[in-house]
Amino acid sequence: MTKRLVIVLLALGVLFGAIFGFKAFMNAQMSKYFENMQQPPVAVTTTTAEKTVWEPTIPAVGTLRAVNGVVVSAELPGVVESIDFDSGQSVRRGDLLIQLDTSTDLAQLAALEAQLRLARSELKRQNELRRRGTNAEADLDAAQATAAQLEAQIESQRATIDKKAIKAPFDGVAGIRKVDIGQYAGAGTGIVSLQQLDPMLVSFTLPEQRLNDVEPGQIVRMQVDSVSDTVFTGHITAVEPSVEQATRNFAVEARVDNASRKLRPGLFARINVVMPQVEEHITLPATAISYNPYGDSVYLVTDGDAGDDGNRSKVAERVFVKIGDRRGDQVSVLEGVDAGAQVVTSGQLKLRNGSRLNINNDVTPDNNPKPNPANK
Repeated sequence: MTKRLVIVLLALGVLFGAIFGFKAFMNAQMSKYFENMQQPPVAVTTTTAEKTVWEPTIPAVGTLRAVNGVVVSAELPGVVESIDFDSGQSVRRGDLLIQLDTSTDLAQLAALEAQLRLARSELKRQNELRRRGTNAEADLDAAQATAAQLEAQIESQRATIDKKAIKAPFDGVAGIRKVDIGQYAGAGTGIVSLQQLDPMLVSFTLPEQRLNDVEPGQIVRMQVDSVSDTVFTGHITAVEPSVEQATRNFAVEARVDNASRKLRPGLFARINVVMPQVEEHITLPATAISYNPYGDSVYLVTDGDAGDDGNRSKVAERVFVKIGDRRGDQVSVLEGVDAGAQVVTSGQLKLRNGSRLNINNDVTPDNNPKPNPANK
């Protein structure tokens, strides 16, 4: 019985061994077949790496503000008697904006002027008496002091009346008025926002490593989302001499012309500070770069082995590169690609070293250093 069981087990072992051996053999043959099978060419687009003049810039983001911008407010309390501007109107320095009621102040002024006339008459009489020697010098001094005090009160009352005529402190554009006729405006009540729109200031920060790269007078180019098809040009007016300890950044201020008044305070701005030196760099479309944590790379187009027809096919060769700044659709390549090299610009996801290429450049990625995308 035991002998039969051993024979059965051995037979089963041989059978299963033959089955698994055959499957392993078939798998090995299939793997060998697929390894040797030639992959179809991968459809790609290409471009030729060229040396171009590269204007180095320092990118930044900032916020626009007016050269002069305030909320005009009442210095003294009063009832709004008249409004002499329209919301959104351009005004000149000194133009009347709001007139507060001055009827009570004018009455007080008239009373003070009457008192002054009486005080001057008394002063004249005291001078005459003093000339005759019939009064004390103290009486003359008192009359002079009374007249001088009334004159000062009158000047103060006139200043109060003038302050109730609220005027534009500078040329600018008025915002939406915040008061109505007949409304009581307390001291400090905001009347209207007034902004001087030309030129504009843009404030931004740069890292401390750039402190010696910028100085007043340098050109800046700026774009905003509200008019994305326009590039505004200005110049740096001030550089903060100290670095903020919390952020390790320093503040920069630039002035930008705004004759078209398309720029408004508070807008977010993308800024490029133009460096004075001009360099030559190898440039490629940004789509040609494969960005990876372990290193950026591109695929070069090289000649492969000759086929049955004697023609050499084009194949991909992956090389690692060191990239620099970006400008529009372009990226500068500092190391890894020589001028004249043919570089793949799209279709890299299916590529590996040695992949055959089917090059079709009927439609290629954008390669414009100054693109103007449609504002959708």
